[in-house]
Amino acid sequence: MKCAIATGTVTFESASDQRTLLDRPDTYPRNSPQPNRTKAGTIVQFDTDSYSMISWRGGRALSGALIAAFAALFLILITSPAQSRKRARQASAPSPTETATPTAVPTPEVKTWDFDQDQKGQVAKGWTAVEGDWIVIGDPGAPSAPSTFGLGPGRFLWSLYKMLEYYPITVVSDPAEYDDFTLEASFKAVGGRLDCSGGLIARYVDPNNYYVLVAGCPSDYFALTRVSAGASTIIKQSVVPIDKNVWYQLRLVASGEHFSCYANNKMVFDAADSKIAKGRIGLWARADAQVRFDNVKLTLPPKQAEAAPPESPAAPSGSESAPPPLPKMP
Repeated sequence: MKCAIATGTVTFESASDQRTLLDRPDTYPRNSPQPNRTKAGTIVQFDTDSYSMISWRGGRALSGALIAAFAALFLILITSPAQSRKRARQASAPSPTETATPTAVPTPEVKTWDFDQDQKGQVAKGWTAVEGDWIVIGDPGAPSAPSTFGLGPGRFLWSLYKMLEYYPITVVSDPAEYDDFTLEASFKAVGGRLDCSGGLIARYVDPNNYYVLVAGCPSDYFALTRVSAGASTIIKQSVVPIDKNVWYQLRLVASGEHFSCYANNKMVFDAADSKIAKGRIGLWARADAQVRFDNVKLTLPPKQAEAAPPESPAAPSGSESAPPPLPKMP
């Protein structure tokens, strides 16, 4: 059985079809108005065994609700995994940590003399010749050419008169005294009829009190000597070849009563002595030695921060102040 739909009415192909619809009201949807032959907008469908009636307007509303429900379910299925992944990433992400401000590391103080800006034939600027004719001497083969600081020829007869106990000395003019430091310099023995030794002076107090690291030439020795009240005492000594016209790197490290002595950046020995606590620095030679020094370098350790004065203890919280003084009796 089939039916055809006309504008505003329902028509059937045969009268039996119409009677069948009217004779079986039990097929209508429950609580729905029963259709008539002329009611507009009603669709009736039949098949061979059963038939049903659907309202076009009600069907459209039901379809819209179903579509909205499916859309909401789809959004839930799509967004739920994304939200779960986002929460998981937030939970696993490391919490930001505060960056510690680096503490400034104190740097050692370094003073260097290369004598290249000093006038040749004169005492180097910033130095004082205590004994002997110390002058700036040109040397194209110096570690920092063209100038060095040292002693030229002479002093032969005077050295004989002093029975070789003559020691030319020059010290830094700055009166600052040092206890802990590293003193180093390039040294070369050029000549000398009686001796060709040279060295570094440490903790110089006066011409009769100081330490000296000696590079012995031509006797080939390395020694730490203390001069106290004008008398020399060898603290420690070792055999080290010292040749003429060869540059050597001398270094003396002083820390309290401990001394470390180096030749060409290799430690020869260390020693201990506490007779002289502090003093100036300088250069040394013996008898008529013709010596050259270059790149004198003084390194001072970083200054320790002064200890802050202790804070006065704070008054306990909640303590009562002292009562006012009683008035004087008349």
